[in-house]
Amino acid sequence: MGKMFELIDLFFMAQVMKIQGAAKAFKEEERGASDMVAVMVLIVIIITLATVFNSRLSEIVGQILDNLGVFAGGSQ
Repeated sequence: MGKMFELIDLFFMAQVMKIQGAAKAFKEEERGASDMVAVMVLIVIIITLATVFNSRLSEIVGQILDNLGVFAGGSQ
């Protein structure tokens, strides 16, 4: 009878260790998901700013390219 209780104890301890390992893996996975959400929010902010300031950014890029053409020896 004592041998049976030892086997039950070993089985129970093994199951507890499996559950603890699963809980640890779940916590680590959630940390990665929150990082992904932060990256997505930053991308949305950048796209929104680019959309709002589209005309001004186009002017600035155009001026830079014009100046670069003049610097490289091209015509205005």
